[in-house]
Amino acid sequence: MLNSSKDINIMTSAKGRAAVIGIAVALSALSASAQTAKDIKGATPLVAIQNEAPAQLVVDPPIPEQLALGRVFIQYRTENLRILPVYGKAALEVSPRVGHLHYYLDGQSYPTVDSSGETVVLVGLPSGPHKVRLELADTIHRPIPGCSKVVEFIIPAPQQK
Repeated sequence: MLNSSKDINIMTSAKGRAAVIGIAVALSALSASAQTAKDIKGATPLVAIQNEAPAQLVVDPPIPEQLALGRVFIQYRTENLRILPVYGKAALEVSPRVGHLHYYLDGQSYPTVDSSGETVVLVGLPSGPHKVRLELADTIHRPIPGCSKVVEFIIPAPQQK
């Protein structure tokens, strides 16, 4: 039986501490199951990677709603290669690996070089079928084997009013 307000404060304080401890335990269990920054972003670009995995190029089809408006937006991402505006033979030794994107519209013989890492945007194309070949390239513009994708799409004819 509680005899004074001092006993009540001790009891409340003990319950409060127990609640705080319980919340802390629950939060630490949740954070232990959460993904780390490395899980999401990959290895830090500040430390060399031994035996780097091959570079990969992942390309989405053009966004259909934009195609209907005559605009081509092609999103892509890379794995095991950072897209950066770094060029030259010395950069071939950089780890983690760096490079850039080449893309060719409708069989053009020279590439457009892109080191932004952003969505490829093409506007002003005539109505009809088109092809874009995207490829990853190293710092001296050599295509990286196995890192090329072709995207085919049709620009619709303008709507008659």
